[in-house]
Amino acid sequence: MSIEVNHLTHTYNPGLAYETTAVDDVSFTVARGEFVCIVGHTGSGKSTLVQHLNGLLKPTSGTVVVDGVDVTGKDTAVIEVRKKIGMVFQYPEYQLFEETVYKDVAFGPTNLGLSEAEIDERVREAMALVDLDYDTFAQRSPFELSGGQKRRAAIAGVLAMRPSVLILDEPTAGLDPRSHDDVLDLVCGIRAQTGCTILLVSHNMEDVAGLADRVFVMNEGRLVRDGTPLEVFADGDYLRGIGLALPQARAFAERLAESGVSIDAKRILTREALVDAIAGVAGDTGGAGITGMGGDPS
Repeated sequence: MSIEVNHLTHTYNPGLAYETTAVDDVSFTVARGEFVCIVGHTGSGKSTLVQHLNGLLKPTSGTVVVDGVDVTGKDTAVIEVRKKIGMVFQYPEYQLFEETVYKDVAFGPTNLGLSEAEIDERVREAMALVDLDYDTFAQRSPFELSGGQKRRAAIAGVLAMRPSVLILDEPTAGLDPRSHDDVLDLVCGIRAQTGCTILLVSHNMEDVAGLADRVFVMNEGRLVRDGTPLEVFADGDYLRGIGLALPQARAFAERLAESGVSIDAKRILTREALVDAIAGVAGDTGGAGITGMGGDPS
């Protein structure tokens, strides 16, 4: 399933004193199976943009075409597309409402009019994808779960629809570091097992650097950068100028390079790459390149 966005513009409160253009003439294509991260400062238009992809918002102008179907057209097209594109909002656990985890996960498939056997199969499948043991959690109230478990249950409810595209808007917001990593591992596992396309909105540049095939940078409603993580993070001065940070590993590598260490900072985005580069410098110089900064060669 491909997604084609053509000259998309969305204006809130058109014609009124508080008129605001949240998305301004944005165009891009996402191919089947890609992992795309969307970044930008608060208010840059990220969330407004992704809510057009399954018809939650209608554009002021422009089109969104999903798998050859224009979702900005007839309502029947939107209904069909929503079966294929799953949306996980910030704090998805706030969307839990049923008496049991089973009923919550089953809500979407039930509304599709599926048989009880098919619904049960989808619930079990979705719970397995998010690592919630069926026998342990299916009949528990979702409100008795931990924060991380609630988020998994909410994501399972989306996965039970078997989407071809999964959109996640800040899925790790408000989580402790361990739960944060668990959710990202979960997303990667879902992609590996289902082959679905992922669009992930994030403020965390470390996550983006380690996960994305492509990065979209939004600024003041416009798509200002579209490329691989290496391409997008190559222009650190530009990103800082629009209020974004570099991945910590990249920022530290730049400091090393500025201090005279022979290191190609533009090729470093992750901690693993940074460690490898430092180890290479230490091996070539016997540690001199690092100790020259006053650091510990270990």
